Amino acid sequence: MSEDSGEGVEEADIEAAREEVIEAMARSAEVYGAKRSYGRLFGILYFAAEPMSLDDLVEESGYAKSTVSTAMSTLERFHLVQRRSMPGEGKRAFFEAEDDFWYVFQQYLDQQVRREIEMMSRALEAAEMVLEQADDEDAERDLEQVRELQRMYDRSETMVDVATSERLDKLVGLVERVRGSE
Repeated sequence: MSEDSGEGVEEADIEAAREEVIEAMARSAEVYGAKRSYGRLFGILYFAAEPMSLDDLVEESGYAKSTVSTAMSTLERFHLVQRRSMPGEGKRAFFEAEDDFWYVFQQYLDQQVRREIEMMSRALEAAEMVLEQADDEDAERDLEQVRELQRMYDRSETMVDVATSERLDKLVGLVERVRGSE
């Protein structure tokens, strides 16, 4: 039997491989400032064959229903899971993991990063107006720093615009062409 074809692999080995990825997702959540439980719940959904209810997730994870509910709300806000309704289940909510990570990244850029850019741009514009009126050496230095920061935010906004409006394969092709021309 060849291990390359999957023959001879025990169910326990498959479960161990799945668990290794789920645990990595739990650790990844911490990297991004989220709770491990959020990453673990996402991992459980990621490998689920069909959408899962809160009760299913409680049973599978061992977490309290309040923890699962809070996690699903947070993961839904970041487009990592979608809430689904299932025929014959009434108002009962089911959840499904998003497996298009480019979409998740685009949504994060569009909603979170763009909001930060807009907030900083407003603050920098207001500061620039005040500093332009000042007749002080420190104000001139501050004005140049504010303008440099605004240029960076303007370029960042352009990058967000491009990243949120294009398919990943198109952007990768563009980057590969640019690298090839260097």
